[in-house]
Amino acid sequence: MKNTKEIRKSIVVLVVICLLTSAALAVVNHFTAPVSKANAEARAEQARLDAVPDAASFQLVETTLPEEVVSAYLALDEAGSPMSYLFTVEGKGFGGTIQVMCVIGTDGLIRACRTMDVSSETTTLGGQTANESYTGQYTGQDASLSGVNAISGATITSTAYRGCVETAFEAYELVKEAQK
Repeated sequence: MKNTKEIRKSIVVLVVICLLTSAALAVVNHFTAPVSKANAEARAEQARLDAVPDAASFQLVETTLPEEVVSAYLALDEAGSPMSYLFTVEGKGFGGTIQVMCVIGTDGLIRACRTMDVSSETTTLGGQTANESYTGQYTGQDASLSGVNAISGATITSTAYRGCVETAFEAYELVKEAQK
């Protein structure tokens, strides 16, 4: 009997501690969420500028795109003419979700590919998709992606990366069609 009372008391104490901790984390999250969101938006804007440094501005593309497309922007020059399209796409890698930004010129050729997030992948293999030696082989490619090689030992991640680029081309075609 006494043992049961002690167990119940311990359970009640642990539940109260968990509830107080959860409440404290919720309050902290409430106050820090706007700052986190603003920081994420600033990082995304900087990534766009890094990908297309000569763009004067970026216009959000609002059309129905494949669900893997996180964002789509049109890069504009000083005169407001389209320069290229930026698609940020998510795919399923070996360890989790990967995120790739693909810049496709108005001529349908890749201007750049940037690895936005491969943090869930192994750094020694899948993480190599962030290296210029891998991403650079996409530059100048059309939708066929001929000559793009997978990373030996990281075929799941590099296949997912290629899939992200292929999805970016699907989105590119949808955007071009919507603009007609």
